[in-house]
Amino acid sequence: MPLRKNGSGAGGEKTLASGKRVDEFHRKSTHFERLRAWVEARPKRRIYISLLVVTWVLLTALISFDSRTLESIGIGTGGYQVGDIGRRDIYAPSTVTYLDPTATGQAQQQAADAAQEVYSQDGKVPDQVSKDVKSYFDTVAKIRSSNSSRDQKAAKIADSAPFYLPRSDARALVFLNKDQIEKTKGYVLENLGELYKSTDVADNSTSNTAAAMTLSEARSRLSEAAQRDASGDVGSLVATLSRGFLKPDYVINRQATQKSRDEASSQVKPVQGSVQQGERIVSRGQVIDRLARARLQAIGQTGGPDPWTVFLGVGLFVAAEMGVAWYFLERFGSRIMRTKAVIRVLLAASLTVLFTAVARAFMLFSISPYLIPLAGLSILGTILLGPRLMFLMVVISSVNIGIIAGNNFLLSAALLISSGFAIYTVVRVRSRTELLKAGLFIAGVMAIVTFAVTLIGGSGLVTAFGMGAFGLGNGLLSLMIAMVLQPLLENAFNLLTPMKLLELSDPGSPLLHKLLRGAPGTFSHSMQVGNLAENAAERIGADTLLARVGAYYHDIGKLEHPGYFIENQISQMNPHATLTPALSAKVIKRHVKDGVEIGRAWNLPQEILDIIAEHHGTTRIEYFYRKAIENALDGETIRESDFRYPGRRPRSKEAGIVMLADSVEATVKSLSKPTPKRIEDIVASTIKGKLDDGQFDECALTMQEIHESGEAIREALIGFLGPRIEYPAPAVQKPPEKPVRNPT
Repeated sequence: MPLRKNGSGAGGEKTLASGKRVDEFHRKSTHFERLRAWVEARPKRRIYISLLVVTWVLLTALISFDSRTLESIGIGTGGYQVGDIGRRDIYAPSTVTYLDPTATGQAQQQAADAAQEVYSQDGKVPDQVSKDVKSYFDTVAKIRSSNSSRDQKAAKIADSAPFYLPRSDARALVFLNKDQIEKTKGYVLENLGELYKSTDVADNSTSNTAAAMTLSEARSRLSEAAQRDASGDVGSLVATLSRGFLKPDYVINRQATQKSRDEASSQVKPVQGSVQQGERIVSRGQVIDRLARARLQAIGQTGGPDPWTVFLGVGLFVAAEMGVAWYFLERFGSRIMRTKAVIRVLLAASLTVLFTAVARAFMLFSISPYLIPLAGLSILGTILLGPRLMFLMVVISSVNIGIIAGNNFLLSAALLISSGFAIYTVVRVRSRTELLKAGLFIAGVMAIVTFAVTLIGGSGLVTAFGMGAFGLGNGLLSLMIAMVLQPLLENAFNLLTPMKLLELSDPGSPLLHKLLRGAPGTFSHSMQVGNLAENAAERIGADTLLARVGAYYHDIGKLEHPGYFIENQISQMNPHATLTPALSAKVIKRHVKDGVEIGRAWNLPQEILDIIAEHHGTTRIEYFYRKAIENALDGETIRESDFRYPGRRPRSKEAGIVMLADSVEATVKSLSKPTPKRIEDIVASTIKGKLDDGQFDECALTMQEIHESGEAIREALIGFLGPRIEYPAPAVQKPPEKPVRNPT
């Protein structure tokens, strides 16, 4: 193999046979690139957990920061509390609204009192009634067997009954024989049991008896049942005892009733009061009650909540936000972050913390919160991270900024609406000019939204127009921030954006310029493949710009050994003539690995590196494989794996399109006279070969899209190559005749 160690070079760099240094196609990584590579090499879960904790700490600190924290440790004085004495007259500096705790409490009590009582069936009552009946009859049996007189026995039986028992019924229990007593007991138990099984029994005072029978109705039914069961003294006794032992089992459920009262109370909206500008809120010497303190709090004359409890609340709230973000990334991360997931999450967290810090700075310096440029976060994040992840960040940031601005959720609404609008305005932006137009449009929308929420807040038109001007300034500030930071973050985090693709597609870019100078045939081939890939991507709705740029760089690895590829062997000896087929195949395969290394050294985005690594898949280098079989000695085994590319198969649609366009273009270029029919046959055979070889098994392309891509490539090739007029050969010129001198 014509690669050698150059002993005269520093460190003995690898050189080509021509003596050209390979290192000229590489460049030294920057410090930030090395840091990014170090981060990407760390275990992902450890990075995510560390990032989660750091983000939580920073956001909690930024949101809950308050100068009143000093008061909690004894520096400064707090405001009025309930029970304090007013030290001076206090007047409202402006018209404000507040939550009236007294009126709210009264409304909640009224709602609780109006709540319906909740009834439920008590399953223990029937069993208890049965036990009471049996216990009473046991008592009756003991009294009957005593030595007392009959009158004494009747009196004792009447007294032991848990209800009023007429004297006649008590005497009946004394005079009836044992069998009649047992029948009476059985009828009573049977009638009560059947009644409880058939219906619930409610007290006569129960208001809701739709689901139960009243006690009076139940006693009437028991009397009717007793008349059917027996007559005479036994029937009368069964009726009396059944009615007496009957108890309601449909009773008030105290716990459910209290819950109903609590729910009714909780559904009462807080009653708002208002204080007009100049109205006296507290008089000197007045005792501060709950109402006065609520009014003072509305105008900022109280110390407010304990800053340490606020810190705890904000910490829990931010933890909930982090939980939502974690679930979102676990659920949808693989779909919205197919490459560089760690870097994208790191950037998302950094931008969220950065713009939260900007909001806190605005509040510390008393700058209008309506100038906080959250739309700039939307523009940046949408371009760099995509709209879905960005919308989650905007929701979290809008709420957090509203808390920072004193729980101003009209501000949150304005920022959320305008920033959400910004996401879908820039989602299809593909150039910086389009970004500028979109930013100006966003500024106008921000002005309208700010004007609207100011009117909703109760201000007049003059104030609303002034706030609308703040909104316009917010939009313009957001645009400026986005246009300044976008290229910096794009390069620092090596994220692919439409603007980055446009820069990479410039044939005058440094790496493509090196390809043009070092491997002009490969450069021409790559440009042609780029056009074919773009045409195919447009046909199936794939990313046309990514397909074209990926095709431009797919063979960048041929810079290492350009002379070993046929397109660069113009008026040169073919070096493969001196190599075995296996060694030639090894050199050819190497250009994929070299391409990835060169692309990584030049900080190409991961999507481009994937196309470089996948554009040959695991296809077989057919020419050298067949040549090896032809030259094989008797008994020599040719391993097919030595002649297959080692790279993974295409996964994205764009990588699959580049593979197809690359193969078709190279095959058609080898034809001496390409015709539409021959081009069509080549496209069909190439698709069939790739499918049979399983090269599209892992690709996102469907069968229909593969064939549509092939059709688009065929049409483009026919348009590029023909037809042409065959010009006649130039006529043989005769030697000029000797001029004749004019005799005159």
